[in-house]
Amino acid sequence: MVMLDVFLVQMDCGNFDKVRSLLSKANLQKKTPADEQVNGLIVLPEMFATGYIPEKPSNYAENFSNAEAGATAKFLSELANETGCAVMGAGIGIGREGKLRNHSSVYLPGQTIEYSSYDKIHPFFPEQAKFKGGESVSLFEINGWKISSAICYDLRFPELFRDAVKKGAQIITVQAAWPKIRIEHWETLLKARAIENQVYIVAVNGVTIDGVSDNGTGSKNNAIALGGNSMIITPQGEIISRGSSDCEEIVHNSLDDVSLAEYRKVFPVLDGIV
Repeated sequence: MVMLDVFLVQMDCGNFDKVRSLLSKANLQKKTPADEQVNGLIVLPEMFATGYIPEKPSNYAENFSNAEAGATAKFLSELANETGCAVMGAGIGIGREGKLRNHSSVYLPGQTIEYSSYDKIHPFFPEQAKFKGGESVSLFEINGWKISSAICYDLRFPELFRDAVKKGAQIITVQAAWPKIRIEHWETLLKARAIENQVYIVAVNGVTIDGVSDNGTGSKNNAIALGGNSMIITPQGEIISRGSSDCEEIVHNSLDDVSLAEYRKVFPVLDGIV
């Protein structure tokens, strides 16, 4: 049996110190990982450092390819080293053609090169009209777990999740800035993606404090109130951990690969698909 501890950082957008402060309150005990093992997986919301979406997003675009390339990449690498965990952050990247990308980046402890990346395939309209969509799903492995990524609006496109499962995904992460007014859609779609694909869904959402959201520049934006409710959901569709709708917090649970394999065997929905 291989267990994986997952830590979702549900937060209003803010600085890097806020992430560290929230994690300091979690049951995250730093230990020296075994060879090729990490202590767990930390997942941060969509555009966690800048807010969704900052004015003039091109001003916040960064290179995530290595720990010296940009401020956010450096932070993700440092946090991985500090915690011994794989860290998944999301920000505004730049593609090879110079177009903005809604980018997810994974860093591992002891490594200064981006371990895995994913560009949001379905940019949300109209706010992300200047963003270019990614071309393919991602798949990376930690502690023997195969993990794929999705970002916010991607959740409404089930074929993306099925493609990830066809590649072998056992866990699919969702990093989001999902509005409070559509939070029922959030829960329904997350559970559906877990059930139909027999995967763990690990979904972290931003949360708006005091009814307004910080755009990352110190001012507030009343247009978007994020709904929290970060969730960890089993392949059977059971919510085993859930954040509140109005608090910054860490949502944590441990995932079990044996129960996942046994459930797929007993109820073989994916036979002929994966």
